[in-house]
Amino acid sequence: MTEPSTRDWRADLAFWLARTINPPVQPNRSIHFDLDKLRQLPDGTLGREVAIFLDRNQLSPPETGDWIQRTHDIWHVLTGLSPSPEDEFVLQAFVRAQVFRPSSAIIVLIGLLSGKLTLSKVRRTIQLGRVAQNIVNWDIESDWTTPLHDIRQRLGIQLWDISGES
Repeated sequence: MTEPSTRDWRADLAFWLARTINPPVQPNRSIHFDLDKLRQLPDGTLGREVAIFLDRNQLSPPETGDWIQRTHDIWHVLTGLSPSPEDEFVLQAFVRAQVFRPSSAIIVLIGLLSGKLTLSKVRRTIQLGRVAQNIVNWDIESDWTTPLHDIRQRLGIQLWDISGES
């Protein structure tokens, strides 16, 4: 297995933008990722799926920033969205629906202007983000061993609507 790489310049820019213009969300709240333990959890659990996502994409959990930044990759796993630029635009629409994030609104606007995101997908994703339970207040670590499907049901996250699949 290859060692997780550092994030590319686009991610660094997004993190800088977020730290600069966003009001911090729970900046002192901590989260612990023991990737070795998460990798050993049963298939389909939140922890195992987060570890797979990080390993597959050669990412390391962010150690700086506020709560939203440090849990960003978990939001990808919850929503079923990849780290591709197109899915990142969709995820930012979901994040913006959940919490006041000026940087998310700017990133969504960039997605719309670049043609990598459609207005209908933004509307649908914002609606789903508003219907879902507030992820910011969710105790992630208590659910590492919970099946991801169960968490999505409890939080009201509808995957197929976010990705545009039917």
